[in-house]
Amino acid sequence: MLPVIVELLLTLACAVAAWLALRERQGWRALGFLSMGVAALLGALEYGGIGAVAEAHHLASVLSGAVGLPLIALGALPGGAARQLLVLLGCAVLLMLPAEVTLVSNLIALLVIAWPGRSRHYLPALLGALLFIGSGLLIGARGEWGGVPRRELFHLGLTLAVAAWMVAGLGSGAPRLPRAWAVRHKSP
Repeated sequence: MLPVIVELLLTLACAVAAWLALRERQGWRALGFLSMGVAALLGALEYGGIGAVAEAHHLASVLSGAVGLPLIALGALPGGAARQLLVLLGCAVLLMLPAEVTLVSNLIALLVIAWPGRSRHYLPALLGALLFIGSGLLIGARGEWGGVPRRELFHLGLTLAVAAWMVAGLGSGAPRLPRAWAVRHKSP
């Protein structure tokens, strides 16, 4: 029962995060959260006893693992159809790359997500990125930790990361350079 509850919590967090992203007109970010949410929902169905969705759950997890974080980091991309097509092409490329390369792209995406100025509140954005990294690299998804399956702890960590990003208000701030890098001009 715990696996189903944890997957449903992640599904709910991703659905709310996608809705908030759509309210801010950040379609790619919403799609990134939805990819995670669909994978979690299929996981809840599989762990709830519907074995027929096992392959769909695996495929959705692979898709989300490859493109979810880059899409969340991208947020919104102004421009015409050509730019949007480039994003889709980039997603297709990420799906074909080895897992090591997608890991690097996910780490870069987490850096972009946590970058100061990319959200209303920096610390929750950073906390979400650290929770995501910790869930993947420290907890993992195989075995047990303190009698609790690591997969459940991993998904709880992802749920907390998504919740932290909701509190942070991703995309509500304009990207900015640190003060030391900014060029200062004085009026004549």
